Amino acid sequence: MHLHKLFLATAGMAILAVTMDPGMPVSAAPLVQLIPDEPMDSYKPEGWSDEDSYLLAKIAMAEAEGEDTAGKALVMCVVLNRVESIQFPDTIYDVIHDDGAFTPVVNGRYEKVEPDEDCYAALDMVKDGWDGSDGALYFERTSKNPTWHSRNLDKLFIYGNHTFYMERGDDE
Repeated sequence: MHLHKLFLATAGMAILAVTMDPGMPVSAAPLVQLIPDEPMDSYKPEGWSDEDSYLLAKIAMAEAEGEDTAGKALVMCVVLNRVESIQFPDTIYDVIHDDGAFTPVVNGRYEKVEPDEDCYAALDMVKDGWDGSDGALYFERTSKNPTWHSRNLDKLFIYGNHTFYMERGDDE
C-alpha cells in the first residue's frame, strides 16, 4: 500500500489529507495536518529558483551519473520528497547539505561535478510533474549484502543501480 497526499487550499490554510486509496474523494480522506499560511505552490517547479534547479541537477549528477534520465530524476524526487516531509529540512539546499545525508556531499564529489545535458533532461521531467518515486525518502546503491537501509527501512523498488526506501510504517 502507498500513501497518497492530497492538498486543499482553504481560508489561507493548506490541509493535508492522506489516503491509501488514490480514488478516494478528498472529502473522505482523513485530515492529518494543518499547515497555516503555507503557500500551496511552495514545492511546485514554478516556485523553484534557478539555483534550486541547479542544485537538483548537480545532486543527480553526483549520485546517478551512470544512470539513465529516469534514474537521475528519481534522485531529484527523493530530494523533493524530503523537502515536503516534516522529518527533513524544508529547502532543497538544506536537504542536500543535511549532515551526512548524501555521500557525494560528504566525500567532496558533489562540489567537483557539473550537471550534464541528461541531468537537465531529468530536471525537465520532474518539472513537468513526473514522479516515479512512490514517496521514497532514501536510496542507496543496490547491494547483495544487508545495509543500514535494508535493515531499518521499507524497500520500495530497485531502479538501475539504486534501491529506494521509505521509513518503516509510512505505508500503513
